Amino acid sequence: MQTRRITFHARAEDQSADAPIPCTIATATPVMRMGVAEVLDCSPQGVDLTRAPLPLIIAHDSSRLAVGVVDGLQATGDKVTGMARFGTSAEAQQIRADVLAGIHPNLSVGYELTGEGTPIDGGVLFTWKPFEVSIVPIPADPNSGFFRSHPGAHPMNAPTTIETRAAAEIASLCHRHGVPELSAQLIQRGLDIGAARGEVLSELARRDEASGGHRNVNPNPNRSSDYNSRSNAETRAAIVNTLVHRMGGKSDGPVIRSTDLVGLAARTLEMAGHHVGDDDSRDRIVTRAMHTTSDFKQLLGSAVGRVLGQVFEETPSAIKALAREVTLPDFRNRTSVRIGGAPSLEKINEAGEFTYGTVDDVGNTWALATYGRIVALSRQAIVNDDLGGFADLVMKFAQVAARREADELAKIVTTPPNVDGAALFSTDKSSLLTGAGAALQFDSLSAAVKALRLQKDVGGGLVAMEPGALLVPAALETMARQLAAEFSATTAGDVQPYRLNVHVEPRLDAVSSTAWYLVASRQSSLEFGYLDGAQGVQIDQRDGFEVDGVEFRARLDFGCGWVAGLGWVKANPS
Repeated sequence: MQTRRITFHARAEDQSADAPIPCTIATATPVMRMGVAEVLDCSPQGVDLTRAPLPLIIAHDSSRLAVGVVDGLQATGDKVTGMARFGTSAEAQQIRADVLAGIHPNLSVGYELTGEGTPIDGGVLFTWKPFEVSIVPIPADPNSGFFRSHPGAHPMNAPTTIETRAAAEIASLCHRHGVPELSAQLIQRGLDIGAARGEVLSELARRDEASGGHRNVNPNPNRSSDYNSRSNAETRAAIVNTLVHRMGGKSDGPVIRSTDLVGLAARTLEMAGHHVGDDDSRDRIVTRAMHTTSDFKQLLGSAVGRVLGQVFEETPSAIKALAREVTLPDFRNRTSVRIGGAPSLEKINEAGEFTYGTVDDVGNTWALATYGRIVALSRQAIVNDDLGGFADLVMKFAQVAARREADELAKIVTTPPNVDGAALFSTDKSSLLTGAGAALQFDSLSAAVKALRLQKDVGGGLVAMEPGALLVPAALETMARQLAAEFSATTAGDVQPYRLNVHVEPRLDAVSSTAWYLVASRQSSLEFGYLDGAQGVQIDQRDGFEVDGVEFRARLDFGCGWVAGLGWVKANPS
C-alpha cells in the first residue's frame, strides 16, 4: 500500500501574534459531486473574487461570527491562494494557535458555480464564485489548507499528476458504490485505488450485515448503482412524469409505460441501493418504498404538486387577470400609503423664495388568509394501482383553490370597502354611472370613458388613464364583445374607437346581471397576492396518521384588496 505524506514546517515562533498565515483555499483537484468530477477553474478568468475579503468560519457554520478573514486572494491557474488573518477574540486566537501547531491544517471553500461547465480530460471545468472559507477536519479538496503551496510559504510535497488522478478515481469509486462520504477520508489517508477498493468493499459488507439485505447486489445489471448518476436522475424524472401522466396532468418528458405503481416503487428502492427480490410481494415493496430511504414518496409529492399547479393555472379568474399581483413577506396588513393634498409647483420669480406646501397621507389595507385541505393516498390504493379517485381529488383541490381566489376577487369588486375614506364607486369620484342610460351600449361606454378620464387623485389632480377592458357578467357578454369587436366601419358613427379586452365573470350575475365595469389599462388599484415564496397552491406531505398511506396538504396563502380608488368605473343601470 502506498501512502502520501504532507509535511508541515510551520512553527509558532515564525509568526508574530498578528501576522497573516498563507493558505490555499482551492485547487484544480477533481472532486466528485453528484456523479460529476468537478474541477474548479482557478485561472484569473475562471474565479470571481469580488466578494473578497472572505470570512473565515468554522465548518461552514454561517450562523456563528467569523474567526477571521482571508484576503490577498490570487488565482494562479492551478490554485487560489490568500492570507488568513485571525480576529482578536480568545476563540480566534486559540484557533490560530492550533493552526500554527498543525492541529487544524485543512480548509474548505464555500462557493457557487457561475457557469454550466466545460468537459475536460478527467472531469468538468466550472467557473465559480467563493463566499466563505472554512476550517474543517476533512476537506473535499485534500490540497487546500494552511501553508500549502503559497508563494513564500514553507515547502511541502506537492501532489503529482498520479496522485491527482488517484484522488479522482477514489472519489468516483465511492460515489459509484453509494458511499460518497468515504471518499474524502480515503483520499486524505493517501490510499491507492486498490487499497481504497478494499475499504469500500469492507464498508459495503458491514452495511449488508447491519441491514440484512445484500446492499451491494444490483439485481439489474443495466441500472447503475450510483444513486446520483445521470441515468438515475433521468429515471427519477421519468417516474415523476409517469405519475403526472397517470393523474391526468401534462408530462414534460418521457413516461414509463411498461410498469404500474408498484413497479415504480421498486425502481426507487433499487436506485437507493435496496434489493428487490422476485419473492417480494406487492405490499412489501410498497411498504419498503414508503418507509426506507427511497425517493418514492418525494417523487409522488412532486407529481401531485405539478398536477395541482397545472390545473390551478388552467382555471383562471377573469378579475385576477385585471388585478395587479404582489407578494407579501408575512400575514400582517399590507398598507398602501398614498400622498394626498400634494401642493402644486409654483412659479418662482427672479430672487424669489421657495415656499412650503403641505401633504396628507391616506392608507388602505388588506391582508393574506390561509386556505387548505388534506387528502390521503392509501397504501391499498398504491398496491391496487388505483390512482383514479386520488387524481380526481387532486384536480378538485386545484379547481377549488382557483374558485376560492375568484370568489374573493368577485366579492371585493361587488361589495368593496371604503377606499381613501369614502365609497369606492360614487358619482362624486367620477367612478359611477347610474340610471337607465348606464345600460351597456355605445353611449354609456362613451360616458364611462369620459368618467375615467376625469378621475382625480386624492390631491385633486387629474390622472392620465387609458380605457383597457370591460368586466361584465355572463348576461352581458354578447353585447360587450359586439362593442369591443374590431370591424371596418363605413361611416364615422359606426366607429368604436377604443381597443378593449372583454373579461366575463359569471359571479357578477348573482349580484346584478346588468352592472358592468370599465377598467383602465395597467390599473394598480386592485391587488391580489401570495406569501413570498409560496405563489399559488403549495403541497406538503407526511406519513398518514389516520390512514395507512401518505397524506397531502394543499395550502393557499392568498389575499386581495383595494389600495386606491382610481382606474375603475362602475355602470349600474338598476
